[in-house]
Amino acid sequence: MHIDKKKYIIDSDKNICAKIVQISDIHFSINYNLKRLDKVRKKIDNISPDYICIIGDLIDEYDVLQTNYINYFKDWLRYLSFKYKVIISLGNHDFIVNKNGVYKEHSNIDWLLELKSDSLIVLNNEIYKDEGINFIGYNPSFTYYYKYHEQKPLNCNDELSELIKNIDGYNILLVHTPSIILKNDNYKNIKYFDKIDLILCGHTHGGMVPSFVPGNFGIVSPTKKLFPRVVRGKVNVGTCLLIISSGIVKLSRKSKISVLNDIYGYNINVINIKKV
Repeated sequence: MHIDKKKYIIDSDKNICAKIVQISDIHFSINYNLKRLDKVRKKIDNISPDYICIIGDLIDEYDVLQTNYINYFKDWLRYLSFKYKVIISLGNHDFIVNKNGVYKEHSNIDWLLELKSDSLIVLNNEIYKDEGINFIGYNPSFTYYYKYHEQKPLNCNDELSELIKNIDGYNILLVHTPSIILKNDNYKNIKYFDKIDLILCGHTHGGMVPSFVPGNFGIVSPTKKLFPRVVRGKVNVGTCLLIISSGIVKLSRKSKISVLNDIYGYNINVINIKKV
């Protein structure tokens, strides 16, 4: 059970200094390995960041919300927010329930909203401003993920354009899937995209490639595409940088080989933004 910590240094001419921990894809579920959360917490405490950005898929699916087991996860999030500013955006698994093998949409994020405070911020197509930084949390629709399988942007471009059109300062976009940015160079179709300085994503589970293998490629994508080109690490997109977290969990609890989660390890990205 090891942690893969990646460090990124970003120079900014916008007079911004910040240390950000980026994690994603916790996929908390019934009978989750709580030692995993403890290990991640200790590593974050060693880093002592200014912000923790959790980029979606906090839970695996709806059933865990119907048990008291979710309280362990709530306490973990509360602990982090007592010490750090925690900024959460949402992922596709935060809105799904599995009915007879078919994913359906639910809209119950009350369990998360009840944790909101001055230091725990939940962004569902919203912006949080702090110390000259705009954290922009964008959540593509259930239809984008499960009907069109991330192949068509639908109205995402208009939604994103509307969200970012009036922002200034240092702008960080939190969006669970990088596909909405990278698929067919879709970022070129998003108005005001040049306002974005940094994009933080998750969702790809590192393409199921061990962290010691260099590069951005993967073995398989979340949409079952083989050998995807960009599913981990950093990549330049237009005038900004996009960083993809490989996630805390690589495989769903329902996978027969979920034991590989601890063999693969957990990815934590540490991003230092420094003024030039």
